[in-house]
Amino acid sequence: MTVTTVAELPLGSREFSTIRVTWGGGVAHILLDRPERRNAIDLTLARELLDAVHLEPVARARCVLLSGAGAHFCVGGDLKSFRAQPDIPGHLLEVTSHLHAALARLVANDAPLVVAAGGHVAGAGLGVACLADVLLTEEGATFRSAYAALGLTPDAATSHQLPQLVGLRRAQRMTLLGHVLKAEEAVEWGLCTEVVPAGRLAERARQVAGQLAAGPTRAFGESARLLRAASRRALAEHLEDESTTLRATARTTDAAEGIAAFVERRPAAFQGH
Repeated sequence: MTVTTVAELPLGSREFSTIRVTWGGGVAHILLDRPERRNAIDLTLARELLDAVHLEPVARARCVLLSGAGAHFCVGGDLKSFRAQPDIPGHLLEVTSHLHAALARLVANDAPLVVAAGGHVAGAGLGVACLADVLLTEEGATFRSAYAALGLTPDAATSHQLPQLVGLRRAQRMTLLGHVLKAEEAVEWGLCTEVVPAGRLAERARQVAGQLAAGPTRAFGESARLLRAASRRALAEHLEDESTTLRATARTTDAAEGIAAFVERRPAAFQGH
């Protein structure tokens, strides 16, 4: 899969050495751009990703699309670069500190996160994919944990998100026994949202990102937060949060527009606030 959509997002762009960021139409597209290394994450990429998510066009985007250049989304950490370090444990801590800060920022944004993950998706790449609000994949893609084979433990929120998406036993099967998910199975297990025919992933990802960018961004963000919080607290606490959140979103311009459009039987024109 090659997702290079500068032509589709013509309003602005910023190139780093390992990623590319383009934006337009309410969508910020972050492209992991190390195809020669299957978009493996090294310290430079982790640092640049953290810089990218703090760019103003990304912070104010109404949808963020994350994808990988070339045939693969991301195979996890760059083991070759890690092995060259005199202090591998210290180096891994530095890499993950930047990577995790970037991921936390992406999840904290109201803008929905769409991930287009084709080819090989492994290690930290799997964790990043798990954080998506909408995870799209294509025929022929594979998803694997890969940590145990290296004598390592998960990072990039993999151990947090994977059990929530596929269940504890299936997460254990992937993490401890090395089970590799194919694209169709990933949808069946609840890891992926949708699988598309090979070669159609970039097109479908742009379509979904555009659809979400035209929606009520604040409501999307609060809905995503509620969904993520649901499994970690009691029903009574969650019901109270639902009530207060509903009251807050009902005060937004988008809520007024959505209700008016429904009553008037016309498409809503959301502004993202």
